[in-house]
Amino acid sequence: MKIELTADEESLAEKLEFDPGKVRDHEDWKRNSELAAQLAHSILKRKAVPDHRLRYFTDPDYHPGGRNKSRRDNWVANGNSYEDILRHNNFLPYLRYFIHGPNIPKRIIDEFRQAVLDCGQVSSGDMPELTKMARRLWRESGRIYDANTFYQMALECGLNNFRAPSIHSAIRQAR
Repeated sequence: MKIELTADEESLAEKLEFDPGKVRDHEDWKRNSELAAQLAHSILKRKAVPDHRLRYFTDPDYHPGGRNKSRRDNWVANGNSYEDILRHNNFLPYLRYFIHGPNIPKRIIDEFRQAVLDCGQVSSGDMPELTKMARRLWRESGRIYDANTFYQMALECGLNNFRAPSIHSAIRQAR
């Protein structure tokens, strides 16, 4: 699921700390934010990010519960410029998602993907079983992944944005 990176991008990614919680002091933040901005500019310029991953950040329709605002719109509403966003410590999980896909174990993704593939053309009749499976996988994972991560997984596994929000809702409502 990792996108193909150029040699320069790979070098930047190796130096970059994607976990914002591990960027502790100001000097680390300055260094890391510059690496993040360079890497983001590069992959966005060459259109290396899969459409559904980019739209997760930029498209209001890909933000369940977002009240007709994209995640990027929320950043801009808080006074951030494009450059500010790319350098912000809290943008790192989005950049990680752009490059690596959902931050969830591969076995969970593979099991869900197989269920989607087994459906063939996914219809509304398939969604009860897929949402049930998503809730089961969420519970088995120790409930440590949020609804947005499962939504990302649903998109990654080929559900369109008409069906994927059902997975988001199922995880939000799960106990």
